[in-house]
Amino acid sequence: MSNHNDLNLALSIASCSEVCSSLADETHPCHTIVSWQADQFEPNIVDIVGSQLQRPEPWTGDLSSAKIVFLSSNPSFDPNENFPNWNREQWNDESISLFGAERFTISRSRNYGATDSEDGSIRDRTIDLQGKLSKEVSHWRWVRQFAAFTLGKSVSETSARTDYVMTELVHCKSTHEQGVLQSLSHCTDKWFETIMLNSPAKIIFVAGAKAAEAFVAKFGSEIPNDWGSWGNSRFGKGKGSWPRTKNQLHRFLESGQWTVESQMRNMCTIQIGGMPRLVIYIARPGGGGGINTPWNHPELIHNEILKIWQSQI
Repeated sequence: MSNHNDLNLALSIASCSEVCSSLADETHPCHTIVSWQADQFEPNIVDIVGSQLQRPEPWTGDLSSAKIVFLSSNPSFDPNENFPNWNREQWNDESISLFGAERFTISRSRNYGATDSEDGSIRDRTIDLQGKLSKEVSHWRWVRQFAAFTLGKSVSETSARTDYVMTELVHCKSTHEQGVLQSLSHCTDKWFETIMLNSPAKIIFVAGAKAAEAFVAKFGSEIPNDWGSWGNSRFGKGKGSWPRTKNQLHRFLESGQWTVESQMRNMCTIQIGGMPRLVIYIARPGGGGGINTPWNHPELIHNEILKIWQSQI
């Protein structure tokens, strides 16, 4: 069960005043992402208050106890999910807070949130506006598998309510990261450090090239140039290596390009939220970064690297 700090913070992020002020202000850094979502509704939303616009998403998982953070750029948008909106007759402060701080649940009786279960046929699904379960959210499935791999547990034993938490640098929702670049600095400055102050996690996985670029936009001066691997970086970073295919992984291993030392370059320690955190770049599905399932490719993550990760948990 979440503490008062988590509940209050979840409500604060979900009620971010920048949303209402940015829709009509084209000079506001959040205008692009907020107006993008407003345009997805028919008729288009022109006044946030009382509308069906989905609120900013604080995080997903147990922030105050999870030992692992998975960081992405911004949450995706699903118009069919029963997600907190700005209509106060549908969502009060209590339900907004509970959704934000305790989204994953083993019970569907409250008719909103996401499913956590040992049963793979029903877990990692959202609850829609009719109270039905969505298809499995592929990103959540992958995160659970990566957490299980890191923890040395089975997937069925790994809980989205206690073992890990997912959050983003930008909290307003869009698809294909619409509006993220414009709102990144403003949203990160406003919320990221505050979120991390509530987290005991000493390990942060920055998942995928786009999230990594967004991260270095904020913390670039503290991140080595060869941390992560992606092309066409605007920040002169991402010049390291990460195997993109199984064949390339084997070539890297044979040529000595994927040693413990080279894998360690994808890790750096940064002071975030009042404590040092081990920040790790990893490829993710659909992120354009290469192989992302070490449980299928045991040579991708050396056992010595895994031990370093586990020492932080």
